[in-house]
Amino acid sequence: MYTDFTSKPFKFEHCWEILKNHPKWCSGELTKQCGSKKQKTVDGSFLDNPSPPTSTTPGSFDTIDLDSPLNEDTNSNGVVCPQGRKAAKEKKRRMNDDKGVIDVLNNLHCTIERQIDFNREELELKRETLKMEKKFREKNQRMKERKNQERIMNTNLNKLQPALRVAYEKMQAQIMKEWERDGLFGDIFDSDNVDL
Repeated sequence: MYTDFTSKPFKFEHCWEILKNHPKWCSGELTKQCGSKKQKTVDGSFLDNPSPPTSTTPGSFDTIDLDSPLNEDTNSNGVVCPQGRKAAKEKKRRMNDDKGVIDVLNNLHCTIERQIDFNREELELKRETLKMEKKFREKNQRMKERKNQERIMNTNLNKLQPALRVAYEKMQAQIMKEWERDGLFGDIFDSDNVDL
């Protein structure tokens, strides 16, 4: 074919052996890419319709719509083409955007986990504080009751009126039973040794 056009032998046969399987050189139609949707026909006129002909007649050329959604990796001959510069940049940009979104989501997830852990620890501290406050209030209440009981126990019954004396004696008996039940006397008052 080269000798028909130039009437000279092809000097780069060694290069052609390497490049003939490269996608750029596989199709003659792809070497001439047109930026517009107008396509040139055999008679030299331009077509505004970008759809390729359905059947080819002998001697006519196939028209290729460069804007049609063909598979990005293959051309019309089924040859795998390398990805273009713009497509590679767009793919890289999309991957970076996706990576950024994933990083943001991971950071958000970590932040939420830390917040949950912090809230859990704070709740545990509040529970412990409430338990301690409850114990403190109970202890204060017991101390107040104990002081009141000691006041009743230390009251001189001889100076009281007879009706009030009977009430105080009943209260003192109850206090003694309660103290004995709580073990405040230790081994001094065992139920076997004491006659009330």
